[in-house]
Amino acid sequence: MIQKIIPAALLSAVTLGAGATDWSQLEGLCGASLKEAVKEIALPHTQIAYGDATWEAFEVADVRVINGKEAWFDMYSNRLVWVANGHSGMNIEHAVANSWWGGEKNAAYKDLHHLNPSDADANGRKSNHPLAPVGRTTWSNGLSTVGAPVSGYGGGASTVFEPADEFKGDFARAYFYIFTLYDDIAWQASPACMYELTAWPTLQPWAYSMLLDWAAQDPVDEREAGRNAAVAGVQKNENPFVAIPGLAAHIWGELSDVPLSLEEAMTPPVANRPDAPTFGDYTLAGVNTWSGRWWDAFDLQLSAPEGTAIYWATGETGEFRPYEDGIEVAAAAEAGESLTIRAYAETTLCGAPYRSSVSTLTLTAFREGTTDFMHATWEKVKAMSEINEQDLYVAVATKAHAVMGFETGSSSSSNYVKTSGNVELTDGKINLLPEGTAVLKLQPAGGGEWLVQVCDLALEPRGYLWTNAAKKCFIGQEGMGTEISLASAGNVKIDFGSTYGTLQYNASSPRFSIYTSSQQAIDLYRCEQHPTGVDRIPAAETPAPETVEWYTIQGLRLNGTPTAPGLYIRVEGRNTVKVMLP
Repeated sequence: MIQKIIPAALLSAVTLGAGATDWSQLEGLCGASLKEAVKEIALPHTQIAYGDATWEAFEVADVRVINGKEAWFDMYSNRLVWVANGHSGMNIEHAVANSWWGGEKNAAYKDLHHLNPSDADANGRKSNHPLAPVGRTTWSNGLSTVGAPVSGYGGGASTVFEPADEFKGDFARAYFYIFTLYDDIAWQASPACMYELTAWPTLQPWAYSMLLDWAAQDPVDEREAGRNAAVAGVQKNENPFVAIPGLAAHIWGELSDVPLSLEEAMTPPVANRPDAPTFGDYTLAGVNTWSGRWWDAFDLQLSAPEGTAIYWATGETGEFRPYEDGIEVAAAAEAGESLTIRAYAETTLCGAPYRSSVSTLTLTAFREGTTDFMHATWEKVKAMSEINEQDLYVAVATKAHAVMGFETGSSSSSNYVKTSGNVELTDGKINLLPEGTAVLKLQPAGGGEWLVQVCDLALEPRGYLWTNAAKKCFIGQEGMGTEISLASAGNVKIDFGSTYGTLQYNASSPRFSIYTSSQQAIDLYRCEQHPTGVDRIPAAETPAPETVEWYTIQGLRLNGTPTAPGLYIRVEGRNTVKVMLP
């Protein structure tokens, strides 16, 4: 995966860039007087309307390029949402929880310097928990973590939120900003875990000590400086703690009684973290996230930027070890077995380790010859004649292009079906499904009704869609009759009756459930063409004829027959097959 942050594009889009503010009045100040002077300079700004205008600002400040396409830069999750598809399933997240000041829609509520695009599920999990290192995890999505705090942290909170290491400095500087500029708003007495109801020091000692550590461990880089400039171009003020990286230490840190020297404190941004390792030709499932298939033993190759060391681990909690010439992956024991491999690249910056984000590859065991619908071709159902018991379908949210999976919510709240991710349409067709997508079969139930069976990508049955109340959707062992019709807008209605409602997509809390209210409509996509399985070709096999086309697993066409080992897609006429080259 080619992933680039585009600071140059950000910088060219602004009218007020980093360094444009006159900070000279701060020279020689420290402690409380410095904090007040920072507020006086940085507080005046243009307030941007919260909502559509915020997303327009995000398009300038929070976009990254992946494989040549723009995606939202989400510090809360690795979910991949293309800008061209909108932002359904994402929220405008306040780094500093707005409930801490009662949710009043004031200047702090609208301030872009602590607003970020966020996956809605991660946003909900973060809730209004204070920041702190997590000691016992209750939830994690591979980037953000929620759980009980490490002893000595959390200010008495039983649950805290911990961002990824590569974003801890970003969060720290956003917190310094908010608690400096808005130290006099109506902060609530509860839950005052990180702050005090005073103008000085506003942050509690444990909190500012932790945030200072995070800011030092994750210094201002080119991306964060670019974002600061982009926001300044819209809002007409900078985050002074990004523009002057050494500033916070002279307010809350060990230099709080040392007069500020702007020349020393205004250090230039460091280089961006190294790119995360890549796993070769596997399916891109998210940001720094891949999925793939395996059966026989093989040697997995990793690559990373020149001059970096690679470290890898198996499982979600395995210990990282140095990578050398490859990773020996043993043969699968049984179909459906899953293997997770994580890796990061590391270089040295200012004498300390400077790590990339963590890349994750999830392999699923598929026996040779097993039909795999991940790379099938799916076309939208446009007529009732295309609804039948012979074909296969996937359910896709009309606007968000989120596809329904086969996993339900947690055991305590399993009243919805999760989305497995978003799909991309090419000429109106889907050519790649995310891991975990539900393949649907329709079975006649009599009286013109249908049972909706849920299967995985290998067509292993997982159950049937079923409900017993509105806003609830289960995958159960017994089916429930539904009426399926084509709405005037072209969407498909899977109707469970007037008492329960229809299958729809909730974009604010990304999930599929059954609603009587109006959520996002769904489309059914019918399988038009599917691969015949996974083949392994002997090394000495005769080269494919010139009429055969070869593609990487991401769909990039190759010039001729591939020579490197790995998994590829071979197309000959209408016959598509995945091929493993040894």
